[in-house]
Amino acid sequence: MSLALESPYLSETEQQLTAEIEDLRQIHGLGLRLGEASTLSEGLMDVLRTAALLVDASLGSVQLLNADGQLEMIGQIGFGPSILDQFAIVTLKDCSVCAVALNRRARVAVRDLRKDRDFTEIAAALRSYGAVGAVSTPILDKAGNVLAMISVYWLEEHEPDDRELAGLDLCAELAGRHVERSVAARALHDHEQRQTLLMRELAHRGKNLLQVIQSIARRSLSGERTLDEAREVFIGRLGALSNTYSTLTEESAESVHLRNIVTAELQSHGERINVRGPAISVPAKKAQTLALVVHELATNAAKYGALSVPTGRVEIAWGITNDQFFLDWVEIDGPSVEPPRKPGFGSVIITYVIGSELKCEPTLDYQQSGFRYRFDCSFAALTAA
Repeated sequence: MSLALESPYLSETEQQLTAEIEDLRQIHGLGLRLGEASTLSEGLMDVLRTAALLVDASLGSVQLLNADGQLEMIGQIGFGPSILDQFAIVTLKDCSVCAVALNRRARVAVRDLRKDRDFTEIAAALRSYGAVGAVSTPILDKAGNVLAMISVYWLEEHEPDDRELAGLDLCAELAGRHVERSVAARALHDHEQRQTLLMRELAHRGKNLLQVIQSIARRSLSGERTLDEAREVFIGRLGALSNTYSTLTEESAESVHLRNIVTAELQSHGERINVRGPAISVPAKKAQTLALVVHELATNAAKYGALSVPTGRVEIAWGITNDQFFLDWVEIDGPSVEPPRKPGFGSVIITYVIGSELKCEPTLDYQQSGFRYRFDCSFAALTAA
C-alpha cells in the first residue's frame, strides 16, 4: 500500500491515517509536477506512475481518446514496449476493462480477470504479462466527457479498498485538468501561429495591392481622357479592388468564393444580370485580377453594350469540365457592337493580364446580337495559390 509503513507501535487507525497523509503528499507532488509538465504525454505518464504507486500495482497503462472515439495507448509501466503494439487502439467493442470504463464513463474494477466471464478474453491476452486484478479509471473533463484512461493491474487477485479508489479518483481529477490545459495551450499556440501567418500574408498582399494600384493609376490617367474621365475610370477600378479586398477580409485571408467576387462587382447594375456557376474558392491574388476583369466587362456593357439599353441583359456563367475551368460573359438584346479602334487598359486587363495570370487566351467576340467574352484555363491554374 503506497509508502505507508506498518509499525507495531501504531494502532490500526494511526497506520491508516499515516497512509492517507502519505497518499496526499504524493498527490500534492503530482499536482505541482503537472503544472510544469512540458508535454501532455509526459504529464499523463506521471499520473500513471503515481497512481500505481498509491495502490501498489505492478502494471499500468495510460490511453488518450482520439478523434475517432478510440483509446490510443501512449504509455505503460511494467508491461514492456510490446504492449504498445498489441493494444495500440481500444474501441468500445473490445472486451477490455478500459473499453467498458469508456462506455460507462465510470471506473471499472475487476478482482480477478481470469474468473470473470466478461473478461476471460482479455485475461488470456494479458496472461503473458501476469495481470490478474485490474482497475480502469476514466479521465473526464468538467462536463463529464472522457478524455483519457488510466488502468492499473496487480499480479494477483485484488479488491481495491476505499483509500485506493480515492487515490485513483484524485489522480484522474488532476489528469483531467492537465489534459484540458494542454489542449487549450495547443489551441492558443495554433491560433497565435495562424495570426502570425495572417499578418505576413496581409503585409505581402498589401504590397502587391499597391503595385496593382500604381499600374492602374498610370494607365488610367494616361491617354486622351480628360482629367474628370480619367478620375472616374480610376475610382471605378479602385472600387473593384476594394470590393474584393473587403470580401477577402470577411471570408478568409487566403481565398474568396468566385460568386462573391462576381456579385460584388455587379451589384450596382440591377437585376438584368444572371449569374450561375458552382462554388469555387479562388486565391487572393487571382481574385483581385478576376474582380478587375468583371469590373471592366460590366463597365463596357453599361457604356456601350447590353446594359446601356433598357432591354439588354447579361448572362455570366462558369463551370468545370475535365479539370478545365471556363467563364462565359454573354450580352443579349443590346446594341450592335464593334471592336474598339484603340484598345485601352481595360482591354489589356481582360486579355493579357488575365491571360498571363491563368495561362489562357481569352476570346472576344463582337457579334451583331451582342458582345461575348470567354476564357478557358486549367482548374489548377485558377485555384493554385
